[in-house]
Amino acid sequence: MKKKSIVLLLLALTIAFSTKAQLLWKISGNGLTKSSYLFGTHHLIEKEQIANFDKILALIPQTDAVVGEMDMSNIMAMQMKILKVAFMKDTTMRDLLNAEDYTLVDSAMKKVLGKGLDKLGKMKPTMLSTLYSVKLYMVQNNLKKEPEAVDIIFQKNGKKEKKKIIGLETIDEQINILFNSMSLKSQAESLVQTVKNCDKAQLLSSQLNEAYLSGDLKKISEFGNEEEQMTSEEKKVLVDDRNNNWIRQLKTILPTQSCFIAVGCMHLVDENGLVQQFRKAGFTVEAIDI
Repeated sequence: MKKKSIVLLLLALTIAFSTKAQLLWKISGNGLTKSSYLFGTHHLIEKEQIANFDKILALIPQTDAVVGEMDMSNIMAMQMKILKVAFMKDTTMRDLLNAEDYTLVDSAMKKVLGKGLDKLGKMKPTMLSTLYSVKLYMVQNNLKKEPEAVDIIFQKNGKKEKKKIIGLETIDEQINILFNSMSLKSQAESLVQTVKNCDKAQLLSSQLNEAYLSGDLKKISEFGNEEEQMTSEEKKVLVDDRNNNWIRQLKTILPTQSCFIAVGCMHLVDENGLVQQFRKAGFTVEAIDI
């Protein structure tokens, strides 16, 4: 299995083909009495970096519900659930890595996270990859703390406006995708590649940020479809299967209430993306320039 960049994994968790750069879409037609909106998010981008963010936020009062990948009303409970499954029971990183790779990963963790595998070695490799990559991202972008995800900001605003909050997945479903879709051995191999290719990953991160902030979903799609970044099997689990599950729910939800839908931008593009899936289902999906 080829190794992907963890940055793409984060973007996919943490894009139908579009000929124009666009993050915000209006959904109408097909019997809807009121329009809904679809916005592609980047979980590590600060809201201040997104052009006209206040205008996007102002769409929420015009709808009946805010829809996200998950209902994130109780972040503390979600974090506790993740911690319960983030550790291996009868395995350590010493069991998963040869001596050379163990030394490499141990050194990288000490340098970036301030702790080595003697302290972190019971964590599942995917959790270590995530912690390592997020910390590198923060250092690279001169961030003192991890940005509050705009997905959370949308839901907080929705609650303030007394709107219904709808999650398309449960935390248990996302945990299963993140921690159980790959074997521990495969996760460990991917972690090693993440460490070895950290410079390339940082360059990719900058390119993805640039593409996102310019609204260039076509460019992000090209990253996501590179086989060396994410295999077709991984893309099926992380993106396509979830899109299919979400569109089934959304086709039922939208006729009963207008929604502001905010999901990771990678779920908007390609033939199986939400934009094209809505169109195939008979809805009119139009790009909104703000």
